[in-house]
Amino acid sequence: MPSTSSMSSMPSMPSVSELPPLPRRAVRYPATTVVGPVEAQAARTPDASALVLADGETVSYRELNVSANRLARALAARGARPGAVVGLGTVRRPAELLTVLLAVAKSGAAYLPLDPADTPGRRERLLAEHAPVCVLGEGVPGALAGLDTGGELPTDPPRALTPQHLLCVGCGPGGRPTAVRLTHAEADRRVRELQAAHPLGPGDRVLHLGLPLWEYLWPLRTGAAVVLADPWQEADAGALVRELGVTAVRVAPGVLFDG
Repeated sequence: MPSTSSMSSMPSMPSVSELPPLPRRAVRYPATTVVGPVEAQAARTPDASALVLADGETVSYRELNVSANRLARALAARGARPGAVVGLGTVRRPAELLTVLLAVAKSGAAYLPLDPADTPGRRERLLAEHAPVCVLGEGVPGALAGLDTGGELPTDPPRALTPQHLLCVGCGPGGRPTAVRLTHAEADRRVRELQAAHPLGPGDRVLHLGLPLWEYLWPLRTGAAVVLADPWQEADAGALVRELGVTAVRVAPGVLFDG
């Protein structure tokens, strides 16, 4: 399989291109948040597929946006807002992963990825340092498997969010002590650079493997669909590509060369 530093067709996966790594361009983009473009896309193409699951089930832009709106409002009631942090543990249902990610961003809070496999000492340091208003998912003491969103409004929630607010906090790959503090403006710039290098649009289905959560927002601002493998089952990337009509694959080098 070719390196992630190039874009080329895969002989065993017709019509599929491997997306390049983040390019470095001199183009300056007006700063914005990552939330608005996704909400605008949901308004333009509410019935288009936003998510495609390994079993072939699809979730529309309308369904994803409404679920995220209700969860964002429930999170706001717990204190999620610009400047606050929400922890993310293990999410068992793949469809919930992007709902949670988008909901946290919609609330204005930053998300803190928490790996249940981390040593308790490191995890406790992260929790103490960032003081999340709550932790969603499983595998972390005190985490909430879900929130009751039945009574919440389905509309886009108001928020005093700016491009300079944080989207993600945490530590570097492998638990390195280098802090990660990614703003909305920086994440937005990166996804727009990716879009300029390899344009996505309606009809595209993008499989992401081993990448940071915020990159899932790239296809969702273009009308494309995100293809999600089931994290609890062994996945054959080639089978997913063939069976689910994947048109592009974005792969982390560590996944590409694993083993």
